[in-house]
Amino acid sequence: MSLLVHYTLKSADDHDRQIAAMEALVAGLKAEGIPGLNYSCFASDDPTVFDGVLEFPDDAVKQSFLGSASFAAYRGAVTELLTGPPSTTEIAAIASTRS
Repeated sequence: MSLLVHYTLKSADDHDRQIAAMEALVAGLKAEGIPGLNYSCFASDDPTVFDGVLEFPDDAVKQSFLGSASFAAYRGAVTELLTGPPSTTEIAAIASTRS
């Protein structure tokens, strides 16, 4: 199971804050060590647009992510920066050099 998460900032002035928040989220998730969870963050050529790819083997791991201290801290850091809640799209891996 995977989700594509699309974030849009209200202002390009917050680009660096969003990057710092995403880096802190990933560092925190690594420290929490939720088994089977992978989260990758990406900036685009538009300074207000970011994407994340959240990968998890089952709903229990997804719920662990949603309930994690790192995700709570991230939400607290960026909610005011975003135009609204991130949009999500379920995606399914077909092929990857990752594994």
